[in-house]
Amino acid sequence: MKKIVLTLVVLIVVVTAIFIYKNNTNKHIQAKSFQSKSQQDTAIDSKFDRDTFEYFLSGLGEVELDDLQAKFIQFNSQRPADSQIDKVLFQQYINYKTYLQTLESNASSDEFGLEDLMALNDLLLAAQLKFFTHEQQKDLFAEENQLRTMTLKKLELQQVAASEEEFNVLWQQELQLLPVEEQVVYKNAALMGSLADTKGLDTQEKYLIRQELVGAEGAQRLARLDEKNNAFSTQLDDYFVERQVLMADDNLTDEELEFAITDLREANFSSQQQRRIKALERIHDVNTES
Repeated sequence: MKKIVLTLVVLIVVVTAIFIYKNNTNKHIQAKSFQSKSQQDTAIDSKFDRDTFEYFLSGLGEVELDDLQAKFIQFNSQRPADSQIDKVLFQQYINYKTYLQTLESNASSDEFGLEDLMALNDLLLAAQLKFFTHEQQKDLFAEENQLRTMTLKKLELQQVAASEEEFNVLWQQELQLLPVEEQVVYKNAALMGSLADTKGLDTQEKYLIRQELVGAEGAQRLARLDEKNNAFSTQLDDYFVERQVLMADDNLTDEELEFAITDLREANFSSQQQRRIKALERIHDVNTES
């Protein structure tokens, strides 16, 4: 958990300094006159606009920003007309990167929890829309944002799941919501994909397929987990109905409502489940609002 959290902090903050060198020379333009001294043995990455921006900005420190912008404009003007990048977009990207530095000061804390990371993610998304249109945001940051969102979802499910088996089931269900081409990126093993594909089959068919994949004992364990999850889902649905009734009661003060929900939660779930239920409440409330 801690390792994933630290990785996410790196993704959110250090992403402001991402620079990827490609090996396919067909996707690059060799142009030493546009490069800083340390870039002389590399090729300008010109496949994606953002990679091109990052390439030029990686020379900052050796070359002044105004000179980097001039090099970019010169490089851009020599590309085919249909491949040129709007120079205004490069300036927007510089402004965005400068603004991000104001968000980094609190990002070094190793005490970050899931809610802190979600808040930081929201800040980053808001920063993107501060400087770019929705279409520009999609073109420049779609892959990065998707990776961060899925990492946060994974952390969230790890908090919610009562066991590794349950987490795997929940995670695969989450992956099923993605487009097919994106599922390939996130599925770690063909086995888990095959197990996820049994969803929707009747009990006997599901058991037989699972038996082939993980053996009789594994299939039995998954069947017991299904029963446990179904029972818990029913219990949780009933709880949310009662909780909503309380939340709709205008006669309750905020403090009274908080106490009433706590009593309801403790009456329906064990002490070991309280943290999990609170996490599920947050997920439920976000999904209800959206």
